[in-house]
Amino acid sequence: MLVAVFWAISRKETAERLHLWLAGWFLVLLHFTAQFFIPDNGPVSAWIVAASFDCLMLAGVAFLISVSRAATTGQRQLVMALAIALPCLAYTNATLWEVKSPAFYYIAIVCGVVLPLEAFRRLYQKLDLYATGVVAATLLSAAAAVWAVRSGNADLGPTIILTVLNLSAGVLYWRHHERTTAGVLTTVGGFVLWALVFPCSVLIDTYMPQVKVESEVWNIPKYLVALGMILTLLEDQIKRSNYLAYHDELTGLPNRRLLDDRLDHALAHARRTGNKVAVLLLDLDHFKEVNDTFGHRVGDITLQAVVAQLASRIRSSDTLARSGGDEFTVVSEVADAGGATALLAALDSALSTPVSVQGLQVRTGLSIGLALYPDNGSDPDQLHAAADKAMYEAKRAGRHSVLHANRRLDEITSSLTAGAKAQTNWT
Repeated sequence: MLVAVFWAISRKETAERLHLWLAGWFLVLLHFTAQFFIPDNGPVSAWIVAASFDCLMLAGVAFLISVSRAATTGQRQLVMALAIALPCLAYTNATLWEVKSPAFYYIAIVCGVVLPLEAFRRLYQKLDLYATGVVAATLLSAAAAVWAVRSGNADLGPTIILTVLNLSAGVLYWRHHERTTAGVLTTVGGFVLWALVFPCSVLIDTYMPQVKVESEVWNIPKYLVALGMILTLLEDQIKRSNYLAYHDELTGLPNRRLLDDRLDHALAHARRTGNKVAVLLLDLDHFKEVNDTFGHRVGDITLQAVVAQLASRIRSSDTLARSGGDEFTVVSEVADAGGATALLAALDSALSTPVSVQGLQVRTGLSIGLALYPDNGSDPDQLHAAADKAMYEAKRAGRHSVLHANRRLDEITSSLTAGAKAQTNWT
C-alpha cells in the first residue's frame, strides 16, 4: 500500500526525493517479500536472507541520499549511492556468507570511508559544519566496525551499518527541512526509532533471549517514517499554495494581491510620517516580439533576467511586483519628489544594455508611468489609474530612443518639483 501511495504521488510530482522515496519503499517491500519466502534451511535460504538484508540496506541508502545536500541531481545521487552502498553490501554479504578473513572486512571498511568521502568531497566542495558532521559520522561508523572485527564480532557490522544509515537519514531529514512540523518530527522520530531497532534487537537476543518481541513492533518505526513523509509532502503543498496565493510562480515576485497589501501599508505609513509614496508602472516594450522570435522559454528566462536587473536598482524596502504578463509595478516610500526622480533614474538604467539569455542578446526596453502620493491620488485605485495613464502616454510619446527618454526624465523632474503628474518613457 505504501509503495502504491508513493507511486501515485510521484506521478504528480517530479522532485528527485520522491523517486528516491518510492525506490526506498519498493526495496522495503522486496525485503518483506523475501522474508516471507525464506525456507527453514538449505542453500536457497542463505540467498534469500542475503537478498532481504541487501534490500533493507539499499532502502536506507535511498532514504539517506534523498536528503543529502551533495547529491542534488540524478547523476550525483547515483554516484553517491554507489559510493555508500558497495562497501556496505560487500561487508554485509561477507558476514552472511560467513567469511572468516579479517583482512576482507578491513578492506571493506577502508573502502566504506574512502569512497563516500571522496564522492562527497567532489560533489559538495565546501568545508562547513555539514561537511564536518558527514566526515565525523563516517569515521565513527568505521571505528565501530573496526572494533567489531577486532573483537571477533564481525557479524555486528550490518547492525552498525543499518543503525548509522537510518540515524543519519533522520538527522539529514531534519537539516533538510529545518521546521518543527508534525510531518518532519514524525519522520525524524521514525528514523531514530528505526535506527534503534537494530542494536536493541541484538541486545535483547543476547541478554534477554526469553523475551519475544513480535515483528509488528519492530516494524512500527517504518510506518512512522512513511506517515511522516506523506505529512511532509502535504505540508509542502500547503506552503506552496499559500506562497502562490501571493507570489508570481515564474518570477517569484509579489502578485497583485500582495502588491495591494504592500501599497496599503506604504500609504498608511506615509500618512503618519508625512512622506510620499511613488507608484511606478513598468511595461516591457515589444516583449511579444521576443516570444515570437525566440520562443516562450527564452521569453520566460528573459522575464527572470529583467526582474534581476530591476531588483538591483531598488532598495530592499521597496516592492517590485509582477502586475501583468509583461507589466511590473514598483512601490517605494520616498521623502520627497526628488527621491521619486532618483528611483526613476535608477530604473532608467536597468535595461540600457541587452539581456544575455542562453547565449542570445535579447534587447527590450521599458515604458514607465509614475504617480506620486498624495500629488496624484490619495488611495491605491487613484494611484494605479494615474500611473497607468502616465505609462500609456509615455508609450504614445515614442520608444527606442534614449535621448527621448532623457528629455522626458528632465520634464518629470520639473513637474514633480511643481507637484504635477509625472511620467516618462524609456527604452
